Amino acid sequence: MNTFPTNIQASVIIPTYNRADIIIRSLETWTRQGLPDKDYEVIVVDNNSTDTTEDILQKFISGYPNFKYLKELNQGSTNARHAGAKLAQSNILIFADDDGLFNENCILEILKVYQSNPVIAAVAGKIDILWDKTPPEWILPYEFMLGKLRYGNEVIIGHDLYLNGGLFSIRKEIFDELEGFNPDLIGNYLVGDGDTGLVLKLHKENKLIGWTPFAQMQHLQFVDKQGTKQDLGRRFYNIGISHSYGVFRLNNFKWNKNVFLHISKSVLHLSKKFTEYSIFGRKDRKIFFSYMQRKGELVFFYNSCMVKLGKNIK
Repeated sequence: MNTFPTNIQASVIIPTYNRADIIIRSLETWTRQGLPDKDYEVIVVDNNSTDTTEDILQKFISGYPNFKYLKELNQGSTNARHAGAKLAQSNILIFADDDGLFNENCILEILKVYQSNPVIAAVAGKIDILWDKTPPEWILPYEFMLGKLRYGNEVIIGHDLYLNGGLFSIRKEIFDELEGFNPDLIGNYLVGDGDTGLVLKLHKENKLIGWTPFAQMQHLQFVDKQGTKQDLGRRFYNIGISHSYGVFRLNNFKWNKNVFLHISKSVLHLSKKFTEYSIFGRKDRKIFFSYMQRKGELVFFYNSCMVKLGKNIK
């Protein structure tokens, strides 16, 4: 079992689920950080993977005393993130994806932003997409859907910046104060707004947020999987679920007039897009993506209604 020093400056928390094929490539980038191993820890949270993830991780971390393996049986990326945060020994939590490659000064550059202003509550970094081969041109304007995040070439600080969960850091006391991430993915099914929800809570509390282009992530993506119309449609569908969850949460999960107004608008938009796409045969990608988003909005409330009625929702 790993033991940790007491002067840790940052805790990197990486949830993972069935990524035995690529996670080691990601973890190797965390072994090459530009500060001593004793100054940071890496907590890899296995969210009850069913592949060879556990064996591969246990073997890998045995060579790094500042790495720790944690098993979280409760499905859901939010559960995995919270389990890692509970174990973390630093006040600076850095949440990172298991399919990203991170630059050698990633941690140092994030710490620099915090050190520049003690009021800063959270810090994000630059995220680019790293395709395994040349992607279709049509998907390039949609790379933000895959996590791409850029604000320029200089450090910026503000109250309304967006943070992406692929490289998302926050002070632990703020994380606890805001009760962490909202519900998120459970397996491949989205039930809430996850890191977006936490960002919205930061905005609501007028917390100061930083962003640095010098902490960098390359998000590994595969053209034959993520570079397809179907997969991007799934992502828009999830945005719809996330949006409806946010509306429901804002109204204290009560079926009031605001919620029903949101549902009514979703029905109208869905009907319009369904007519354009399915009846008039307009197979435009934008129409399809809009249709999928509205569908996600309504599916969230349908499932919520079924739960309310005591039905079994998978």
